[in-house]
Amino acid sequence: MSENIDYAKIIKSKINIVDYISKDLRLIRSGSSIKALCPFHKEKTPSFTINENKENYRCFGCGKAGDIFSYVMEKYKINFRESIKILANEAGIDINKNFKKYKSIKESSDNQKNYFEVMNNIANYYHQNLKEYLKDNSLSILKEKNITNETIIKYKLGLSSNIDKLINYLIKKNFDIEPLVKLGVFKINNNGKKYDMFTNRLMFPIRDRLERVIGFGGRSLDNSAPKYINSSENNFFKKRNILYNMNNLKMMKTREHSLYIVEGYTDVIAMEQNGYNAVAPLGTAISLEQINLTWKYVNEPNITFDGDKAGVNATYRALDVALFSIEPEKTLNFIFLAEGEDPDSLLKAAEGRVRLESFIKNKLSLIETIIKSQITNNLDTPERVLAFKKKLLNKIDNIKNTEIKNLYKLVVEEKIRETLRKSIKATNYTLLNTNKDNQFIKKFKDRNEEQFVLRRERSILGAMINNFNLLRDNDEILAELYFSNKELSLLRDAIIDIISQEKVKKAKELKDRLINRGLANVIKNHFITEDCIKFQLKENYAKESTNISDAKKALLDIVLLQEKWYEKKNKSLSKISQKL
Repeated sequence: MSENIDYAKIIKSKINIVDYISKDLRLIRSGSSIKALCPFHKEKTPSFTINENKENYRCFGCGKAGDIFSYVMEKYKINFRESIKILANEAGIDINKNFKKYKSIKESSDNQKNYFEVMNNIANYYHQNLKEYLKDNSLSILKEKNITNETIIKYKLGLSSNIDKLINYLIKKNFDIEPLVKLGVFKINNNGKKYDMFTNRLMFPIRDRLERVIGFGGRSLDNSAPKYINSSENNFFKKRNILYNMNNLKMMKTREHSLYIVEGYTDVIAMEQNGYNAVAPLGTAISLEQINLTWKYVNEPNITFDGDKAGVNATYRALDVALFSIEPEKTLNFIFLAEGEDPDSLLKAAEGRVRLESFIKNKLSLIETIIKSQITNNLDTPERVLAFKKKLLNKIDNIKNTEIKNLYKLVVEEKIRETLRKSIKATNYTLLNTNKDNQFIKKFKDRNEEQFVLRRERSILGAMINNFNLLRDNDEILAELYFSNKELSLLRDAIIDIISQEKVKKAKELKDRLINRGLANVIKNHFITEDCIKFQLKENYAKESTNISDAKKALLDIVLLQEKWYEKKNKSLSKISQKL
């Protein structure tokens, strides 16, 4: 920008701050002042005031204040230089010649303007093409993804089909086609003919924070590979610097608002259609630049990737990417969906929103996710616990902020002490060669039975959940057994309901179903488990590797103890005693 021209002063002389802000807000004149509901935080009573004479604004609710440049910077989360470009364009001032030129022709100011214009026109063409097609036809992908007409319009979704018609459309709009090949908008095949790599795809325009179309994502209509492709990168479109739907982030008014980072375009749309603010990286691993974009708007974005192995791995990569840069008001939460599910499929399922809310309720903080990411085996010996501690501290050392780093280390030290106490308490080092099940049953027999009712009920249910062979052979016994604890009784009822109505063949499948029913907290309250999948159970009969006859004998010994307690309590025989 030229140092000899005061563009800020010229722009202020040409743009009235009241006229400009009135395009975004409904203004109310009150005497000499002008008020509105603040665009930067939620409120019911107007506290956003504009002083037309002083050419500034102030919100007495959140404290945001400044001139027209400050308003644009806050609205779009951009710097001063970028705000001048936007307002200069609004005022009709040509300042392009005074900005630094790009080194190559495709990076020139003229090419930049041409690029945004042609991409917007291509988006219009795709959009109109889809609307025309849907007048007499339907697309199964739209029905499959529950994409409504309102959503098609809101996100300006489109349909790619015939490149010749697209090129003719652009020529009629006076666009030069050749530079578009250099920019990667079109490709050249081996025969030297131009082609649109998005042919026969549902199109998702990708916009920047200023609402400009800068690229596209295309989804195959018939699920053929590759299912998704994106525009080629160029100097105006860098995937690591962009998030799908980032243009709508300006609607978020508080930093405490919830924002979900999901994996795909249709995940974003599904979340938004259900009232959740969402963005997504562009088919690549999430970058620090993308996480930084979300931190401009909220303090704690929620990583909500797919529940499959690839999604979990991507979640842990996001953790590693963000770790160095976390601050007191810049962190992440992590939501782990059930295996095989993503936000789109989850929200389409019966009671999908209820289940999603359950996952959100059980989200993990960053420190909790660090701990979860490092658990690779049972922490059942002091050596394993200390090795686990070493891995945690090495991970935490990557954090730049010293205050957070030290606080996290204190949390880990406390967790390790707690885990060590459990490990030592659970192991009888003087009876290492004695059968653990016999020890466990003897403790029940020798001590006050009333004292161990809860522990006994936990033992029975823990074994049934973890050893599916045992459950399959003894489901009737479990169904009729009395549980004094209401949570465990509820858990037992859910187990019986699942195995009687759903095709479940493994313990892992049963655990997933229980999690999906919102019982994760109940499981964690009563059993030693971080993820409700891996249980730290010391009884041999609870393991599927145990001989089923031995496992059943150990189970029935404990069930009989439960029945004897029940008989004393009720002075009558239960139905199950007769079966045993």
